[in-house]
Amino acid sequence: MKNLLTLLLAVLTALPSVAQTLQGVVSLNDSTPCAYATVYIPSINRGIAANEMGEYTLDELPAGKLQVEYSCMGQQTVHRELTLVKGETLVNNEVLSEKLMLLPPSIVTVDGESPAHYVLRHVWDKADQNRKRIDSWQADVKYELGLNDIDVIIKALPKKFLFIIKMAAGVAGYRKIVSLVLDHPALKAKVSMVRTYQKGKIKVSEQKVVSNEPLSSSEQNTLCENKLLIKPNLYDEVYDPEEIWGRKGKNRDNFELVGSYEQDGKTIDVLEYVNTVTNERKKVNEDGDTITVKKTNTWITTLHVVEDLWGILKVERRGESSHSLCECRDLGGGIYMPISSSHHASVPVFTKEEIPKEIERLEKEDRSDWGKTQIQMADAYIEQLRKHQDRDICFELNFSYDIKYQYFKVK
Repeated sequence: MKNLLTLLLAVLTALPSVAQTLQGVVSLNDSTPCAYATVYIPSINRGIAANEMGEYTLDELPAGKLQVEYSCMGQQTVHRELTLVKGETLVNNEVLSEKLMLLPPSIVTVDGESPAHYVLRHVWDKADQNRKRIDSWQADVKYELGLNDIDVIIKALPKKFLFIIKMAAGVAGYRKIVSLVLDHPALKAKVSMVRTYQKGKIKVSEQKVVSNEPLSSSEQNTLCENKLLIKPNLYDEVYDPEEIWGRKGKNRDNFELVGSYEQDGKTIDVLEYVNTVTNERKKVNEDGDTITVKKTNTWITTLHVVEDLWGILKVERRGESSHSLCECRDLGGGIYMPISSSHHASVPVFTKEEIPKEIERLEKEDRSDWGKTQIQMADAYIEQLRKHQDRDICFELNFSYDIKYQYFKVK
């Protein structure tokens, strides 16, 4: 009998596990994709952010009835009860309607501080306390590193300058990603891994590299060894005190209350900060005259804050070259933790029509006060531009990652 049970257990263990999948597309009323919409299942604390086309896939779900939430910033949250059949994939496409934004009445505080500062101050009153209560978590992390024409610049730089760049990048906190760019200028790949955090210690396992181009074992090892996560700690995704809305943020008081809405019986305040930065640089025009060129970049940071529990619900930051979005859920006791996070960054293209003008500008520049190294760099740069002037050149570093947090344990 004992041998029979042992054999039976061995057979059951060897059988492939059957998992259920939920997938579909989230769109808006005008049929456009709802980029980075959140799909969340409260009963199992699983969530995922859709991609830029509104497409999502949730694997390894339990069979039976599940309550699923579809949400996106500025849209009405939709609740669906879906039934997953064992071993099958359920396709559910969802359309979200625009949320009515209502400006709340003025909030008058005892000391006369602004409503935005009042809310954020209470968020930080509990930040350190809540951080200590996060015991364990697990996240599925997928990041992508795409480089285009970086070697055109690298070939124009002397080796000592590459060393200086690495040193400067290390001081700025970007050593890993800059080293990858300089050491692997043609690298384009995706990496998937599961990261676990247990009682103050980070563990990483099940790393996998996926690429459309053949990668050497050295490149694969480099990608896996360089865990290019901007925030190593889960809690820092939203509550990093160095963020502009954080405890040490210089611009926290500049957030303005722009509206509020009701969601799941709670009042959500929407705070916004618009930061415009103008940079100037000297440029020689077609007539040989030196002119000052101004370039203005605008960043918009939006916070969705749950007023009654003093937690941040969503954070979104948009700029000309990057977009980041992080959505949180209430884990109880006023602790709001991210269930999805996505970050994307890129740089514009240098068109082939602009290349001859750039070569002409460099050749006309007065080199009388230039040093030997500066002249060599300019000549090398012109040489590289000539080799590639029949096409657009994209000095692009497109680094993005998506994090889906799947498991939490609160003390």
